[in-house]
Amino acid sequence: MKIVLTRACSAGIFLFSKPFKTQIRSYAYPNFDINCDTARRFENWIQTQFRIQSEKPKSSNPVIQMRPNPSTWAFNYLIMSLSNTNQHSEAVSMYRNEMGCVHFRPDMYTFNIVIKCLCCLKRVDLGFSVLATIFKCGFQPDSRVLNTLLHGLCSEGWMGAAMELFDGTVEKEYPCDEITYATMINGFCKGGETWKALELLKHMKDYGRIKPNVGCYSPIIDAHCKERRVDEALSLFEDMMSGDVVPDVVVYTSLIHGLCKSDRCEEVKKLMRDMVQGGISPNVRTYNALIGFLSKEKKIEQAISLFGWMNSKGIKPDKVTFTCLISALCKTGQWQKARKFLEIMISSGISPCVVTYTSMLDALCKEGRISKALDLMKTMTNRGLKPNIVSYTSLIHGLCRLGQWMKAYHLLHKMKDRNVPPDVVTFNILVHTLCNEKRMKEAFLLIDEMILEGLRPSALTHNILLRGLCNSRQLKEAFWLLDKMVSSEISHDTISLNHLLNVLSEEGMMDKAQSLFDEMVHQGDEPDSITYNTMIKGYCLKGEMHKAKELFEQMASKGVLPNNITYNTLANGYMRVNRRDVALQVLKDMVCNGLVFDHVTQGILETILVKKDWCWVQLS
Repeated sequence: MKIVLTRACSAGIFLFSKPFKTQIRSYAYPNFDINCDTARRFENWIQTQFRIQSEKPKSSNPVIQMRPNPSTWAFNYLIMSLSNTNQHSEAVSMYRNEMGCVHFRPDMYTFNIVIKCLCCLKRVDLGFSVLATIFKCGFQPDSRVLNTLLHGLCSEGWMGAAMELFDGTVEKEYPCDEITYATMINGFCKGGETWKALELLKHMKDYGRIKPNVGCYSPIIDAHCKERRVDEALSLFEDMMSGDVVPDVVVYTSLIHGLCKSDRCEEVKKLMRDMVQGGISPNVRTYNALIGFLSKEKKIEQAISLFGWMNSKGIKPDKVTFTCLISALCKTGQWQKARKFLEIMISSGISPCVVTYTSMLDALCKEGRISKALDLMKTMTNRGLKPNIVSYTSLIHGLCRLGQWMKAYHLLHKMKDRNVPPDVVTFNILVHTLCNEKRMKEAFLLIDEMILEGLRPSALTHNILLRGLCNSRQLKEAFWLLDKMVSSEISHDTISLNHLLNVLSEEGMMDKAQSLFDEMVHQGDEPDSITYNTMIKGYCLKGEMHKAKELFEQMASKGVLPNNITYNTLANGYMRVNRRDVALQVLKDMVCNGLVFDHVTQGILETILVKKDWCWVQLS
């Protein structure tokens, strides 16, 4: 018997060693007695041969040339080993080659492995061709084959086709089991159709032939938790327990994660106790949920203690664990501790991801340590990681905070050159900085560049520009932009309108200010205390105190509480028109309404007392 394994590994052609020649030769005879130990050694040897190779196989069609043909059992072990080492194409090619041989007799195990490989290659359509071959060979598909096809369809998001296959399976009474139902339920949940998953679970319970297992409940509970419908998840959990279905670590972890996101701390503690008392050990995902919750609550020391506890229990932290802790430490300004955890992460053999580095980079930028942030960016790229849009945006924001808008602009172009296109947020940061610097020409040129990149300026972009024009006292352009926003149905915010009102008030253009204020109210915008204070200030500057008083009274009737600025502005206004008695009464009202004098109020009072010999007692 001649045995040659052709191009089955990337090291080139290799031949079986003598002992394994004998084993393969023996497997070619169906009557040969194969013990389990020999089978395990054969499988392990095959897996080792593929695992030790450093590259993918160079041949796209590896085959075994054996005469006579190997037994089905031996062939199945070989293609299964290829499948287990993610060499799905090679397994399928080998199957196709052997199917051309007259004496090859595949069994259901063969077909199932091949269908699984095709599904992994995202060719579930070809999996149905294999199903046709199953019928052609006179077999009836078993539950494993149907489950594999269903899983392939669900993974591709073809839930309509999956449901059609499922209905056909039930109708024709082909073998199906709890895994069949669990696969469909999981597919519906992954596709955002949790209600269909619930209907299928109900049908399963009503039908009564197949009892739901934990895999049928788990996806629905997880989906409910992710949708923040934790009470429904807990209700289903209770239903599961009452049906004598034992929850596993996946179910508990989903519930803990959901409760953590809903800030239901006491229930998390109870669930953890129940979990441990039930003999179920938390896994790394469970600890990650808890560490994430503690980090969000800024209970960093407790999160670090939990990190130590999970290590002591022999549960190795993963990339998510470290990233969560590093991010939390960075957000609370504990840069040195974050760096220490990064070192532990690397020494543990876990490569930091882009998110890990970006968290640290953002923290450095917020502290104004741009040079350190740039060094970290270099370290990140040297480790083969490509900075993402968040990384670049954090750096641009940091540079803009330091007023280095030119460097930020160059970085914007650098990120485009490196195929990381900026988004609206990135542009808005730079536009905002230019507006603060009163460089409106450069800001509008950047908007043009933004549009050329295929990005549409957002409502925030327009509001930033409107404020910039107001601060630059470019009223004509500000009103032009406001009209454009209204005609384009782009919403303007109260802050932007307050900026415009402030400029009009300081310029003494109260007619335009009042028209804008009235239009603002008419459009349903709610003026805030800043809006009213700005309008009152404008009328006080013009000496039109009756209009200032009207606005003050309107303010109270609309439920907007006057503050120190309101009273100080009104009192100053009365002082300007020599109505010191009214100004003093305004200050009395201020005290009666529970407000405390500030340095501005004190200055107004001293001016009143200097100009007219009134006693401090009069205030009480």
